[in-house]
Amino acid sequence: MKKIFFIIGLVFFSFNLFSQVDSSNINLFDMNLEDLMNLKISSVSKADEELFEAPQTIIVITQDEIFKRGYTDLEQVFHDLPGFDISRGNGTQYSQIYQRGYRSNNTERTSFQIDGVEENDLWSNSVWLSRQYPLSNIKRIEIIYGPASTMYGANAFVGVVNIVTKDAEDIVKGKSFGVNASGGYGNWNTWYSDVTIAGKYNNASLVLTGRIFRSDEMDLSGYNDWDYNLDNYDENYYSGILGTTNQDIILQAMQYDNNAYFNDLKLNGIVPTYSNNTNDWLINAKLKISDFTIGYQIFKREEGYGAWYRDDFELGPKNGGVWTPINSFLYTKYTKQITENISFTNFNSFKVHKLDGSCEEYYYIGYLNGELGLSDIADSIGNILPDSLQTRSYWWRGWYHTYSQQLRSESRMNYTPSKNFNLIIGFQYRASLIQGQYVVSEEPNPEQTAPPLETLLGGNHFFSRDLGGFFQAKYSPLKNLSFVIGGRIDNNKIRVNQGYKTQFNPKAAIIFKPNTMVLKAIYSEAFMDAGYWTKYGTTPARLLNNPNLEPEKVKNIEFVWGWKLNYYLYTEITAYRAFYNGTVGTASVTFNDPDGNIVNTTQHQAIGKLNIQGIQSRILLKLKTYSFYANYTFTNPYKINEDNSKTRIGDIASHSANFGINALFFSKLNLNLRMNIVGEKLTGENTTISNNPYDKIDPYWILNGAITYNIFRNMFLQISSENIFNTEYFSPGVRSANGTYYAAKIPQNERMIRGSLIIKM
Repeated sequence: MKKIFFIIGLVFFSFNLFSQVDSSNINLFDMNLEDLMNLKISSVSKADEELFEAPQTIIVITQDEIFKRGYTDLEQVFHDLPGFDISRGNGTQYSQIYQRGYRSNNTERTSFQIDGVEENDLWSNSVWLSRQYPLSNIKRIEIIYGPASTMYGANAFVGVVNIVTKDAEDIVKGKSFGVNASGGYGNWNTWYSDVTIAGKYNNASLVLTGRIFRSDEMDLSGYNDWDYNLDNYDENYYSGILGTTNQDIILQAMQYDNNAYFNDLKLNGIVPTYSNNTNDWLINAKLKISDFTIGYQIFKREEGYGAWYRDDFELGPKNGGVWTPINSFLYTKYTKQITENISFTNFNSFKVHKLDGSCEEYYYIGYLNGELGLSDIADSIGNILPDSLQTRSYWWRGWYHTYSQQLRSESRMNYTPSKNFNLIIGFQYRASLIQGQYVVSEEPNPEQTAPPLETLLGGNHFFSRDLGGFFQAKYSPLKNLSFVIGGRIDNNKIRVNQGYKTQFNPKAAIIFKPNTMVLKAIYSEAFMDAGYWTKYGTTPARLLNNPNLEPEKVKNIEFVWGWKLNYYLYTEITAYRAFYNGTVGTASVTFNDPDGNIVNTTQHQAIGKLNIQGIQSRILLKLKTYSFYANYTFTNPYKINEDNSKTRIGDIASHSANFGINALFFSKLNLNLRMNIVGEKLTGENTTISNNPYDKIDPYWILNGAITYNIFRNMFLQISSENIFNTEYFSPGVRSANGTYYAAKIPQNERMIRGSLIIKM
């Protein structure tokens, strides 16, 4: 397999020497390469600019691509993109998405936005990327690679994903009313409905979107880790986990586990079996009157723990185990062309992010999973304790709640006195009230029933104030040569004297366009402010929080070369190297408790260094009614240790590639096939995921596709399939992926076939 990827990489690199800017999957039949070069995007500089003159590596996915590829949810898009490693765990978060080789606990270092409103959770900074997001109202998806703090401030650390939704004009098309809708059904009792309605009258327009997604999800009970069968835990297993060969102790522990695991649950009418039901919905509205826009969105994800946790730790949704984030935002946007050379934009948003009080966990505390140990059943010399002193296994049931909110206001001005010069300046203010620690109760409605927290001085909510000022200037002394320089200063204050204080992040780029080529050299810096859970949260193994945790920082340099060889072929290659400092890790510390005792515990600290370098290569070919794309990614990610030795970052593939072909027949029948090839992912010992019992996750390739038929005017029938050949393959586990609490490797979906009806009226 390594040889295959080396050959593929060599072919791509060699081809690029003679041919490559598909930084954007464009409408291949309605848009030629000239249109592609002139496509306007806004996410990089917060102002309209030509796609391939933007001072960043960027890919754009259009509504046409989403339609023809047969995507039925947003997460599917990322599997066909370069520069992303994905671990789909179907759990608390549906997928973990790691951009440019940065493996983190959650999808937290990419800024995910909808129409410029950040969707990352205010408390944890993670992205609840699942099946709740509608596709019927997406105009395009702009994916930025590399640090972007100059425009976005904290946490646009490895990149930005911005979903640009449709305006009414994109739907009504000359009429006063229009509808984009789709609905489908597939395996595992999966169904969805996705509807966008738009109306326009004079200078006013309204777009309303709703989506519902339901699924029983793939059944994992055929795997030992999720079969809810204790036959896998024999006396030898208990001997290893308890660290004793004393048969009396082992048999006693096994008896406690059997009684608790089955009999105690039966008393509550529960039979432990695998379940992972999903119930998601979203509503989005956008009202536009002349230069003023007001928008609103709310979603609710109600999903189980899936493959994140083994059957010796958690129960699923049928028995109450669900995770239910609810996010909402309201925003206003005012844009005005003040003079011929000056435009002004004011953007305001108010967000409420919370974990609903129905977030419920059925968690097992027993001997088989190590939550109870030898000291709970025997004394220090191996004698069984009296019954009254022994700890019996049990199921713990708890409910969780968080609530955070933020007000953000940004004003910016775009000044263009001539074709040779452009200046963007802006100011941003944020006021936030964010929770520090879970509110947990053993009764429903934890926001009312949870006991008071005593671990956080000043209470469990933290007020913070953020100020940011930024600028970006572009100067073109020659027609085909541009220089870009920018910078941003951010100041953060939490309560009285906490927060990251002041940070400055610069950016510089040179863009050269000789004829049909594009050459870019880009330098950028960014910083990552740790989430409030990371700063203020504690666990039984991490008793000390760190309110003054310093931000992570990155310095990134990259080079981009693109070439439109002719009207049919475009190819691009990007090479980058990123240096990360202050990456957050867990350090051993000691402190004195209130009684003066010395306590050994752990704490989150900014202690790590990473060096990640890689290559992204893309090709786009269009010939009449046929089109082809391909991309290849090479990633070389390492942690730098104190002695300057290197440790491989785990769960990241060195090589991956994607291929796709689209063909239109008889102006009615569209065929799309896509292949994902993912190389070996090292993990376990000698990587940063050292507790994983596996040393690698095997490489795989899968084929996906869609057949779309125009059955009547604006009505289409579509059959789509993921994993057409029903390949068994795995992704790395999430977070610590230690094979105990978190699964070490996760089975991925079997063949999935969906039938959909799509209407564009």
